Amino acid sequence: MYITSAVKTRSTLTWHEGPPRFNTRCFDAIRDNLNRLNIDHWPSVDALNIDACKLKISNHRGHPIRFVTPTDDEAMATHYETRIAETGEIATRENWHDFFNAMQWLTFPKTKSAISEMHARLLLVKPHDANNVRSIPRDVLTLFDEGGMIIVSADRTLLNHIRDFEWRKLFVERRSEASNNMMFYLAGHSVLEKMLDPFVGVTAKALLLNVDENFSSQSHATQIAEIDSRAAAWLMNEASLASTRNLHPLPILGIPGWFAANESPSFYDDAHYFRSGYSRDRAKLPSENESA
Repeated sequence: MYITSAVKTRSTLTWHEGPPRFNTRCFDAIRDNLNRLNIDHWPSVDALNIDACKLKISNHRGHPIRFVTPTDDEAMATHYETRIAETGEIATRENWHDFFNAMQWLTFPKTKSAISEMHARLLLVKPHDANNVRSIPRDVLTLFDEGGMIIVSADRTLLNHIRDFEWRKLFVERRSEASNNMMFYLAGHSVLEKMLDPFVGVTAKALLLNVDENFSSQSHATQIAEIDSRAAAWLMNEASLASTRNLHPLPILGIPGWFAANESPSFYDDAHYFRSGYSRDRAKLPSENESA
């Protein structure tokens, strides 16, 4: 895996430099859609629309999803998320950020539709956030949209280690159990872009889902469909959006099998990366019951 030491908000890689980096586990959630790409050039909006049509993707209001090349006039006329909710049109530029956004729409259409719909509803009530600061519900939506991860396990105690920031217990003491009984799906387009040039410090905002014992034996497509539906339902629950702490920080490079250096237990000694967390009243957090 490629590794950098500095935080980057946008990747400067050319298209041809990207595909060789897709062969890591962090891209597994969107693997089926990556495999359909013509790796010789950036996918055009027409090519993306062909896939969206084949997959019969629509927004929450039933409008077919359509990727479009943005213009300055369109950007000024309608809020990005409102446009998606009202028309199904997704402004898509030729860059990594928008590319991974498109991949997430093709992979998690219900989740992405829920995000745009809830943004649109919240903007209808409060078109202009005070001092250009997003409301807490919109902040939760944005955190998941940009940096989201869905983590599933049939073992609630493994998920609880994430809630409690118990990284050594999870990834060192119970490493074999975590490897065999947890599944990690990156669902945020910004964090996927960061994984083109991963750095120690890259962190996801995770939704934790308790699943049945047979989940891991299902096909990848069936797994994706289930977590897509459940994530969408969670995001459309107002209680879920009441606090950013309903999403759980997850140091991505600590996931077993995702980064070679974490084979050494000493990797988890980095207290700046593997933080001890913050105090919380777990009994009052709706996500504890809703997500697991």
